[in-house]
Amino acid sequence: MNDNEKDEYLKDDFLREFMQDNPLDSPSDDFTGRVMASIQNAPEAVVMKQPFYLYLKTAIPYLIISLIIFVVIATSDLPIFNWIPGKDYLMNSLLPYFETMFMVFKKAFTSKYVSWGLLISFSAGILFLIDRMFSRRASV
Repeated sequence: MNDNEKDEYLKDDFLREFMQDNPLDSPSDDFTGRVMASIQNAPEAVVMKQPFYLYLKTAIPYLIISLIIFVVIATSDLPIFNWIPGKDYLMNSLLPYFETMFMVFKKAFTSKYVSWGLLISFSAGILFLIDRMFSRRASV
């Protein structure tokens, strides 16, 4: 922009005098080279395979919702779901099987060795989960 164009754009006398007395600063000769040298290359993104437990962790809410919906449908005697056994089947057939299964587990876990092993395993599992929750590990 030459001086005549500056005068045309600047209608205010004070600004015109200020621009004439103080010319615009221009960057040094090696300004662009120094700026480009200071720009660092971004590291390349490495595509990593996600561990299996992350897929499992994302699937758990869907499994729980599906299980709840299945239990609600299985225990209802709605005519639209007559192909699914209703409450009678649940009360007369499934619950006695579960009762027998729980009695077998109860007999298996009445041993003090099994009880202590379960208590230690459960405590270790809780401590492991707390450690995993509070320790942030960077994944690059």
